[in-house]
Order: sequence, then structure tokens, then C-alpha cells
Amino acid sequence: MGKSYSNGENYSKVGLATKELIQLKLALDQSVIVGITDVKGEIIYVNDMFCEVSKFPKEELLGQDHRILNSGYHSQAFFKEMWSTIAVGHIWRGEICNRNKEGNLYWVQTTIVPVLNEDGKPYQYISFRVDITEQKNMKQIEHMMNHDELTDLPNRRSLKNRLLNEIKMAEMNGTQFAVILMDINRFKAINDGFGYVMGDLFLIEVAHRLVNLSFGDNVVFHLGADEFVILIDNCENVVSAIREISSIFKESFLIGEHELFANASIGISIYKSNGVHAEELLTNANVAMNNSKNNRDQQYVFYHPNMNTSQQEILLETKLRQAIEKEQLQLYYQPKIDSMTNKMIGMEALLRWYDSEIGYISPNEFIPLAEQCGLINQIGDWVLYTAAKQTKIWEEEYGISLRVAVNVSPVSFKESTFVDKVKATLHELNVNPQSIELEITENSMMTDTDKSIATLVQLKELGLTISIDDFGSGYSSFSYLKKFPIDALKIDQSFIRDLKPKSDDTQMVLAIIQLAHALKLHVVAEGVETEEAMRILKENKCDLIQGYYYSKPLSVEDFSKKIEEFL
Repeated sequence: MGKSYSNGENYSKVGLATKELIQLKLALDQSVIVGITDVKGEIIYVNDMFCEVSKFPKEELLGQDHRILNSGYHSQAFFKEMWSTIAVGHIWRGEICNRNKEGNLYWVQTTIVPVLNEDGKPYQYISFRVDITEQKNMKQIEHMMNHDELTDLPNRRSLKNRLLNEIKMAEMNGTQFAVILMDINRFKAINDGFGYVMGDLFLIEVAHRLVNLSFGDNVVFHLGADEFVILIDNCENVVSAIREISSIFKESFLIGEHELFANASIGISIYKSNGVHAEELLTNANVAMNNSKNNRDQQYVFYHPNMNTSQQEILLETKLRQAIEKEQLQLYYQPKIDSMTNKMIGMEALLRWYDSEIGYISPNEFIPLAEQCGLINQIGDWVLYTAAKQTKIWEEEYGISLRVAVNVSPVSFKESTFVDKVKATLHELNVNPQSIELEITENSMMTDTDKSIATLVQLKELGLTISIDDFGSGYSSFSYLKKFPIDALKIDQSFIRDLKPKSDDTQMVLAIIQLAHALKLHVVAEGVETEEAMRILKENKCDLIQGYYYSKPLSVEDFSKKIEEFL
């Protein structure tokens, strides 16, 4: 709902002086959208700015009812309040959502001034409007990016941003804070037994009860599914806070006609005892929560370092070291397609590992392990070298220009010698830098923004293309997007997976595309699997499309055949 208010001013005693001031305003201020209607709402005057913003020529507006601009956004109560204000000679101010001739919505900050006759009754209404569409859109996009769609609680992006601030404050003041991660036990049974709608209603009620606890503002976050995080500044109050959290499950949840009971598993990590980085604190709280879930006698568990060590991780690390030594890692390539021309302009290099005993091992499993045990830089160097070398081979063999995208680990990106190693690879292979794109997650860039910007500037000076990977899943702000010397945003595939007309995911994707293009950045959508998703992205001018709709990741041999298909 647009907000509105009246200042109660009445011009019945001002008379002609007010009219003269209004005429002066009309004559001089063409930066303001000006319109005049009679008491019946018929438009009798518009200035040039009115026509420019509404997209209607004057001849199509004059004589028309003012509702020609009605967007359908506001309720009848909204307009009733507005007209009841101006009908008695009072000025009304508020925000109105209109619809232009092309069918697009736009917002105007509006002041409506009644012009009164000698009896003090309005005979005309003059509106002064300022277009605030861009500001409203930015606020809406920012809210959508930082809040969970279902519960409207701050989401994972907001949490990480908040954790960065908490860490800075704790360092400055020498204090501690707690990260409490809560997971609802047997929530899947609610979804399976009663359906996802009931499950969603249940989560909304859980969120409502958590927010109503006495923790203060903006400390409850919904990470998705059945996971919630609560931040507690005073670690002395952690146990009492946990008891409060547990108390929300003492009473049943009345969802529709059903009375449901539930409980939760809770894990806690403490800054600095259990970590000094946001991801570290969240990971360790999750480890503690899983220990609680596996031991039903303990409803809550504080993190301990011994929880992370497992025999399976040690065995997998040994196998990974052997795979690197024996050159068993492989690169697969997935095409990137220009949405306007349907031509392949490049590809993403994707790391794969097949073990003869275990089978295929997911990158989601071995990449974090490589980061933890200090192998990621060695792997990253090999990936960049191999991808660049193969791209040059394809370019020379087929006589085309291709750009290969290589993922950069946050650990590698922070390494002091990272830029020098990239430069050395380009020099050794004599590769055109424009053939290389580095995909860097927004989380990597935000941990130390000044250092990140300096690193990105050096990479750009080498002639490389830089894109923000998994955009939408992290916590970069709009102000930093303008500062980072980048070329593209790659939308996180979680938004693309279920892309359907008029869905919330679709609105988010369209907002990201508009934001990127406003910043003169290209947009890449990954994870595109359906014709419907492809069509939505094309219609909304997403620049590049990547996903199973066009091709799964391919071996070098199979990708060579794919190149021939696009020639």
C-alpha cells in the first residue's frame, strides 16, 4: 500500500494568492509532473513532464477521467481516504502507483492541492508529482534480496551481512556473541503427511513465535527449509535464550483443522571460541546442531572442535591427494549460449572427480575438503592452466573465439600471489586474456572489500573478464556492485530452477537482469533446464544462458562435437 497523509491545510481564506502561486509553479517548474482535474476527476491540464512519464500524448489525456492512469495496485480505502481529504479543501500528500500507456507501472510522490472558490469549496484539483519509480524499485529489489519469501524474515544474505557487522563490533569491543542454529525435527513428515501448503503455514507460525520472543530486533533469520538462526549478543544469556526458543514448541500448532506438535534440534557456536569468520561460525553451529539431532537426549549442543574430525573425511582427503598426484581430476565443459543469436560464445570449465572405488564424487563434497586441507590452490592452478590451454587448442582448430569461465575459490582469491600466478599462466601459454573469464563468488569479494577491489583491478588490467558467481545467494550491497570492476552477474541457479511466469523467482530474476543492465553488466543464467525458463529469460533479455536445456557438461571429446554443431 502506498502511504498517504494530510497536513490539514485549508486554502479557503487564501483566495487568489494561492492561484497565483500555483500558476507560477506551473510556468516555472517543468521538472515536476503537473496535472489538473475538475471536481468530477476529468483531466483539464497536463504539462509536458506529465506526458513524458505517462507515455500518453496530451490529446489522449485531456477530457479523460483521471482513472485512465489507475494501476489496480491501491485499494478502494486508499482512494476514499485521499478524496475525503481533498474534498474538504485539504492538501493530500502520498505515494501513488500509476500505469502508463505501455502498461508499465510507475510510482509518483504526489501532492494534490484543492483550488477553492469564494465559498471555500474545491472546483479544481492540482497535482504535483515526482517520479520515484527507480527509488521504489531499488527498495523492493533490496527487500526481496534480503528477506525470505515465505516468512519475510531476514534471509541467509542478511545473516551473513549482519555477522560481518557483529564480528567487527566484537573485535572492536572485545566481546563475544552466539550463533544459534535451530532445525525442526521431522519437519519432512509434516510436508509428506499434510502437504507443502500446511508445511509452509507451520513455518510461518514458527517464525511468528520466534520473532515474538524477547531477543530484540532483527536477530531471527530464516535460512530456508526448516532452519532458523538467532543471534545473541550477550553470551551469558545463551542458555536462557535457548530455553525461550524451546518454549515455542511447548504448545501445539493449530494449522487449519490440524493440531501439530514439534520440537527442534539446536546447535550453538561462539565467537571467537568457535570461529572468527561468518562461514566458520555458521558451519560449526550446523555441526553442533547435527550432533544434537543425532543425540535426542541433548536438545541443544555447543560446538566443540572434535566434532569436525571423522574417519571418512580423513580417508577422502587421502584419496584426493592421490587423485591430484595421479592426475585423475578432469575438466568438463558446459556451453554458454547467446540468448539473442543462439550461438555458443563460450563455456564454463567444471571440475570432475571419478574414483574407481567410490565412483563419481560431487564437487560440493571434495571442494570444501580441498579448501580445509590446503589443496585448493594447487587444484585451482591446474584448472586455470588446463582450461586456458584447451580453449586455445579449440580456437586454433576451429578458427573461432571462445571464452572459458573458471571458478575461483575464495581461498585462492585471497592468496597474495593469486594475480601473479594468473599472469604467469597467461604468459606461459601465450593465451589471449579475453579468452579467460574468472567467476568469483560475491562472498569472496565481501570479506575484505578494499583488498578485493585492488585484486580485481589488477585482474582487469591483465585483460580478463570478471563475473560475480552465484549472484543472489550472498550479501553484496548495491553500492559495492558499482565499485567492483566486474563485467557480469551470474544468477544463482536456485532462482532459475523453478522459473515460471509470474512466480516470485521470476520476479527476482527480472529484477536482477534490470539491475545488471542498469549497471551496464551482462547477465548469465545458469541451471536452465526447461523451454519455459529459456523463453522467460530470452523475453527479458538475459544475455547468456547455460544449462541442461542446451547441453550437460561434456568431456573434451564431446565438447569438440558440440562446437561443430554450432559452427
